[in-house]
Amino acid sequence: MFKRVRVTASWIFIFLATTAVASAATDAVTTLTGERIVGEIKKVEKDVVTIETTYSDSDFKIEWDQVASIESDRQFLVETFAGRRLSGPLTVEPGQKTVRIRGISVLLADVSSMDPFEQTFWSRFDAGFDFGFSMTQANDAKQLTFGGNLLYRDRKIVDSMLANVFTSTQSNAPDTKRWDFGNDFRYLFGDKWYANTTQDFTMSDEQGLDLRTTLGAGGGRYLLRSSSQYLGVGGGLAWTKENYMDPLIPTKDSAEAYVGTEFMTEKLKITDLVTRFTYYPSLTIDDRYRINFRFDLDFNLPGDWYFRSGLFDNFDSQPPAGLSKNDFGWSNSFGLKF
Repeated sequence: MFKRVRVTASWIFIFLATTAVASAATDAVTTLTGERIVGEIKKVEKDVVTIETTYSDSDFKIEWDQVASIESDRQFLVETFAGRRLSGPLTVEPGQKTVRIRGISVLLADVSSMDPFEQTFWSRFDAGFDFGFSMTQANDAKQLTFGGNLLYRDRKIVDSMLANVFTSTQSNAPDTKRWDFGNDFRYLFGDKWYANTTQDFTMSDEQGLDLRTTLGAGGGRYLLRSSSQYLGVGGGLAWTKENYMDPLIPTKDSAEAYVGTEFMTEKLKITDLVTRFTYYPSLTIDDRYRINFRFDLDFNLPGDWYFRSGLFDNFDSQPPAGLSKNDFGWSNSFGLKF
């Protein structure tokens, strides 16, 4: 009798544990072969859905074209290849390869990304950082690079911050140092248009800049847009103030227009490409213009690690006498996205 009670109690414990797990796992993915996987959907990107389950040590990764239906009671931010953004729980429509978000049906084939979209403010951030160091014995050359980014995404807001530090020392040349910090806040109108504000801060030994501050506002349009690839153009007006390291060089203030383009793609499978080009013609200084350019290749490594190889250039057509027009460099670094 005592033995039977112990067996019954153990089965009750297993039943309660299984029930608790089932109630916690509110997401489900059904494949074209009829398999139904219940767990927690982590993300949909690069044509793959990743789902975490309680019965496997590793996450399941399913090719998106093999998914027949997907459902969840949680909030998701869904983006389509046409640039449409929807948020809400995921509902199945029987017999159709679609997903329904707050009454709107979207073909699964049109979904470019799907991310859990929690109601808490901090859960809407993505971040990353990279670090690089190189040394050459011949001329005792050392190069150090550091980069970081922070991205906030809402249904109507995209706010990104970027920071980069670059230092170089060698025995037969003066040390050089450069850092920059930028913020781009965008409010989306529909699927293509946006209004934005920008703030950029730069320090450069090569150009004798103690601090260049650029504040701008304008708008733009996405010519191509999904979570895995976009091409955008924009423009506006900006105010720039430049303080130089040489106290004999006066502070320079100028009004500028700006026009720029940016392109990002994650469709190259092993590498992601990001490039930005911005042209600043001065409105108050005759024949003066500036150009900012950046080109980065991120090679995907296991997990969320990556190797970045990048090029940057900062050009000023009319620097003060004795200072360089160009500040450019190439860097290699390892990074982590989270």
